[in-house]
Amino acid sequence: MSDMNNFFFLLITLTLGVLLGNIYFQGLWITVQQLPNAENPILLTFGSFFGRLAIAIAGFALIIMLTKENAIWYLFICVSAFIWVRNRLIHKIQPRKSSPKYNRI
Repeated sequence: MSDMNNFFFLLITLTLGVLLGNIYFQGLWITVQQLPNAENPILLTFGSFFGRLAIAIAGFALIIMLTKENAIWYLFICVSAFIWVRNRLIHKIQPRKSSPKYNRI
């Protein structure tokens, strides 16, 4: 029964990490896109940051509360999924560099 609980919490942890990463980094991308047209860009920047941060910290705290035993490992998995989403979004959003087929000297 314990192995089933571990697997269940592993799935929850990975899912929550991906969800938190998407909320945080998609929210950041939306904020950056809205900055040029914002009436108060400082308020938008800080409001977005603290809102996203509160959601992320609440999600990480939820993982710690749900997985009292081995909480640090589940938190590590959740943060890893969070960072994985960041890397995927950077790869998706970043402009492509055209690489020459050969180098001229």
